[in-house]
Amino acid sequence: MEKVPNPITIRDVARLARVGVGTVSRVLNGGNHVSGATHERVLTAISRLRFRPHAQARRILRRTGMVCFLLSNRDFLHSFHARILQGVETCARSLGQHVVFAAVHYSDKIPADQIPLPPILKERGWVDGLVLAGTIYPNFVEYIQTLHVPFVMFGNNMFGPQRMLKYDQVSFDGCKAEHEATQYVLEQGHRNIAFVGDTRYPWFRERHRGYLRAMASRNLRPTVIMERHSGSLSEYGEWAASQVLQLSPRPTAIIAGNDEIAHGLSRTFRRLGVSVPDDVSLVGFDDREEALLMDPQLTTIRVNNEIIGRTLMELLLEKLHQPGVRLNKKIIPTEMVVRGTVKRVSAS
Repeated sequence: MEKVPNPITIRDVARLARVGVGTVSRVLNGGNHVSGATHERVLTAISRLRFRPHAQARRILRRTGMVCFLLSNRDFLHSFHARILQGVETCARSLGQHVVFAAVHYSDKIPADQIPLPPILKERGWVDGLVLAGTIYPNFVEYIQTLHVPFVMFGNNMFGPQRMLKYDQVSFDGCKAEHEATQYVLEQGHRNIAFVGDTRYPWFRERHRGYLRAMASRNLRPTVIMERHSGSLSEYGEWAASQVLQLSPRPTAIIAGNDEIAHGLSRTFRRLGVSVPDDVSLVGFDDREEALLMDPQLTTIRVNNEIIGRTLMELLLEKLHQPGVRLNKKIIPTEMVVRGTVKRVSAS
């Protein structure tokens, strides 16, 4: 049986022309802000690859020039997702596209067709595509598929089975990042290191795996502070601080599931006369505003949310140009940011 060749995508054109996907999109749609030399290089790549944008894609791109950033089960003021939106909007603006924001709140238990979608999604043709962010459940994705609108999603906050991985998404490797953070603390001589985070949530569960892997590499026993908590993550950190102080021997370092938890831990430690980092070292995750407001400033893992947003927008453009083509999951690298909350100790 003859092997069917993989279809040429806009990403292939961008790679051959040595430009970004957005630049190819501008050329295809007659946009401005592309130099003559770059324009010619893109056209040459299109010709060499015999790339032909799908007819449906051309119709979609000429319909509204508008995409929807749809935030699921999160407050818009949550800075993590606000920065992702900023990346989406900045990229879209540079490509002559427009972004509208909408929010949806629902339970993972209700039937998919009962999810209260925003009005802008109930009328077809208003938006060309969707960027899904926030806490995403399978019933929501099931409903979105019935709209027959191209979509991409932020992958780290998805609940659900392995099959959810088949959807086009952008994410970061939380397991690898937390492994790096824990290895850094180990290199500073710490051996009694605790992890604080509610592993019911997939993003904390992924980070917990990285912590466990690093501890196992040194044959060290892990300590996990975990309990269901209905309050804010900062309040969760405050509760966890009291649990840490009851341990014997007391951990010399804590890997917090994110910066909000680390902030709650630090605030309670300070109130109880426990010094960070002299008495206990502390590492967060996300590099949110709380990391810089703490005294000393928090050592943490930086997630570049705006790059995530930009990449989501570029991925959506690829889908608009090539409907039905399966795109690969894109992983955005994280960065270890060393500040003042980890103290070097003598390894026991």
